[in-house]
Amino acid sequence: ETTESKYRKVLTRTITGFWIIVFFTGIILSDHAISGLFTISLQVLVFKEITALRYVAAKEKNLKYFRLLNWFFLLASLFYYYGKQAIKILPLAQFSILSRSHLAISFGLYCIGFILFILTLQPGLYKYQFGHLTWTLMTLLLFVVQANFMISNIYTGLIWFLLPCAVIVCNDIMAYFCGFFLGHKFFERPLMTLSPNKTWEGFIGATFWTLLFAFFFSSFLSSFEWMVCPKGDTAPFMPLHCPRDPIFDLQAYYLPADVSAVTMPLLGPSWDHVTVRPIQLHALVIALFGSLIAPFGGFYASGIKRAYKVKDFNNLFPGHGGVTDRTDCQYIMGFFMYVYLHTFVLPESYAADELLRSP
Repeated sequence: ETTESKYRKVLTRTITGFWIIVFFTGIILSDHAISGLFTISLQVLVFKEITALRYVAAKEKNLKYFRLLNWFFLLASLFYYYGKQAIKILPLAQFSILSRSHLAISFGLYCIGFILFILTLQPGLYKYQFGHLTWTLMTLLLFVVQANFMISNIYTGLIWFLLPCAVIVCNDIMAYFCGFFLGHKFFERPLMTLSPNKTWEGFIGATFWTLLFAFFFSSFLSSFEWMVCPKGDTAPFMPLHCPRDPIFDLQAYYLPADVSAVTMPLLGPSWDHVTVRPIQLHALVIALFGSLIAPFGGFYASGIKRAYKVKDFNNLFPGHGGVTDRTDCQYIMGFFMYVYLHTFVLPESYAADELLRSP
């Protein structure tokens, strides 16, 4: 590959990435419900791309109702997670029975799907069909179920949705450019055999820049009520107002004595403490997860592509591939954000004090 073609790819990837970010920013600035619908649409598109990989093999085996069962299980899952909320929006009184019977209907859909699968088993294809059922259920678990937690994050406060998403975007961008300009200059071995184009230089450089980005971007987002306020019962497209959580305000954290003994002589007497927002300390943890653990979502997707001998899941985004190629790390990141938020942030706003304790 010539240098000119490499830089042409970089330009294509950069232009496409810019417009993706612009579109995503518009979604975030619109309304929480729009962000939620956008996330659901990503679930559907990712499911379509991944299940399509096995469609050729299924077509060759002349399997009946292959796509029907795939989409039935997806729609049943979506109804279980979002059906009750959707029914409440409907103005007609007769839909109230659907809301009260939501769980029973969901279970009924599961039973129908289970029975349909058994009825469509064909002699000689049992092993393939059970393998495909496992494939479908794992796809639902890894992408549809985890995305449900992302929607919960949206309504808790857009910052808990945007910050982890932005962390992944930053890590992906910096891994690409650090790898492009510095790749194999210090480490010859690739980062992962599943992704031979991933380099240690890209991994280490991306971690540094992601930590820096998360620290300052979280402070920036804290300035906007639209980001930090829960949605609550506020009508769509209306401004949000809420009591400000101290986690978004500047706080003084006193450094350990051993550390201040070094910083004070070098930087001045005021350096016995640092003044930051608690959210910034949480952001560092989020960035570490996004740099060290979340990329394995991308490695998982790379493994699928290697197994099915495809370069990308789709060609929807020039230079980037399909929806799955762009969101493969986001789902485990959103799940982590939900777990972290409900474990360390919501129970007590000052959970960041555990990182730096005041005297």
